[in-house]
Amino acid sequence: MTSAINTVARVLDRPPFLVPIAAPALRKLMSEAQPAAVGLSPSRWRNVKCDVHRAIKMSGLSTAAKTAVLPLSDSWTQLVDRVADRFARSVIRKFGRFCSSCQVAPEDADNSTLSRYLEYLEANQLARVPARSVGVLVRAWNKHIAGSLVGLYHPLTPLNRSRKYALDWEDLPASLSAEVKAFHEAQLHPDPFERSSRKAVSPHTITNRDFLIRRLAAALVVRGIEKDDLQSLGDLFRLERLKEGLRFFLEREGDQPCTQVPHYINLALVIGKRWIHLPDDQIAEFKLLARQFHRPQNGLTEKNRTRLRQFADDKVIAQFLGLSRQLIAKAQKMPLSCRSALLVQTALAIEILTFAPMRIGNLVGLNRQQHFHWARHDGKRVLHIVLPADEVKNTIDLEYPLPPDLSAMLDTYMTTYQPLLARGRKSGFLFPGMKGGHKQQAGFSRKISATILQETGLKVYPHLFRHFAALMFLMHHPGNYEEVRRILGHKRIETTLRNYAGMETAAALRRYDEIVLARRNAPLVLRGHKKAAA
Repeated sequence: MTSAINTVARVLDRPPFLVPIAAPALRKLMSEAQPAAVGLSPSRWRNVKCDVHRAIKMSGLSTAAKTAVLPLSDSWTQLVDRVADRFARSVIRKFGRFCSSCQVAPEDADNSTLSRYLEYLEANQLARVPARSVGVLVRAWNKHIAGSLVGLYHPLTPLNRSRKYALDWEDLPASLSAEVKAFHEAQLHPDPFERSSRKAVSPHTITNRDFLIRRLAAALVVRGIEKDDLQSLGDLFRLERLKEGLRFFLEREGDQPCTQVPHYINLALVIGKRWIHLPDDQIAEFKLLARQFHRPQNGLTEKNRTRLRQFADDKVIAQFLGLSRQLIAKAQKMPLSCRSALLVQTALAIEILTFAPMRIGNLVGLNRQQHFHWARHDGKRVLHIVLPADEVKNTIDLEYPLPPDLSAMLDTYMTTYQPLLARGRKSGFLFPGMKGGHKQQAGFSRKISATILQETGLKVYPHLFRHFAALMFLMHHPGNYEEVRRILGHKRIETTLRNYAGMETAAALRRYDEIVLARRNAPLVLRGHKKAAA
């Protein structure tokens, strides 16, 4: 346990006396920690968290409002012994100890007990997310207790702690939905003969705007405005309505700077000027709001910089770059099934993002017939991923040549594993979804991130592959921002410079330190000694 405490201090980069022992604070610090950056495996990190938790309990110094955990009562012991599944029995036994401490019999355990149990876990649990532990308990209880012994015990319902508020278009007035579609169509296909006509926007922009409009409408409904009062874009983007919606987003973030707010204000300016033609005084108010909430971003966010610091060690980089092959080897040892196919699918996605750092939206939409083309280079056939401009966020054509190993992996996947995931349907999508199209961005992104975290302990989401590509290239070719711009498909060099200028500074300073230390430690030869030797 002493070793675990020192390890946590090393991972958190602070002395032990500055590490809080209160479970909520320490749990948050541990969730944001990067143990892989200091060479800890995921399994070792799990053991460290458990040992630290034990040490805190043994010390008696925690100020958490703990419930005294007593042995199981006789009624709970009899109930737990009836559960055949080992994992479910362990989960229910832990809940039973809590209930025994609170003098709650098994037949009296209900959702109010579950809420108290969650409060107890939030105050004391360190190694796991409390809400997730409660969800596991609910499933185990309903399956092995309430489900098998119907009528004797209360079924438990999952506690709703979701912050979701968004509505679907079906939940909003039809007139608003129809006007939004008309607005999108006008932006996608402007009349070329209109003098005031603007350049057509990309489908990606339309998708984002549709999302923002729907979320703003949902925010206003949460703030107490009736759905029937939102019949048009004019009802939605009036100045007072926009301010009410912005208050919702600001309060949701604890009145901290919110990156979403400027997007809503810019959209209000577009709709106000080009669609509902608001008077000049209201447009001036929108512009004033835009200046008030403008947050210029210079370089990468602190979150991205923190994630990239994981790759300061060459061993970590090598482990990360070898992950896809490791996953393929693991899948090949498994029986051919959807489970092994999903593992190969994730490995292929990681490998593609490594050599072709595209956005997640382009990744999930890759189609073998549409986006893959053969070309010749130095007398050899090379497979290219070709993304047309109208499918890319910044409307620029992208083309990525693939190394032979990745081409071979792709062929094996498409012939052996992809048909299993397509469930018998003929599909050219590399990553087929359940309903015949391609996978959803959010779910596939979470799958990639979870696999990387589980296998390496690194916290990497798909978009970080783009920043990783810039970091790797600049470490070996300092100052070559033009090539980074081409690799990432930026339209302007200013975008590349704003995000990545100085990224190679750490590597340059390490080389400078080596020079200084080498000169400092070199033997000093005096002139007089030189002459004597001569």
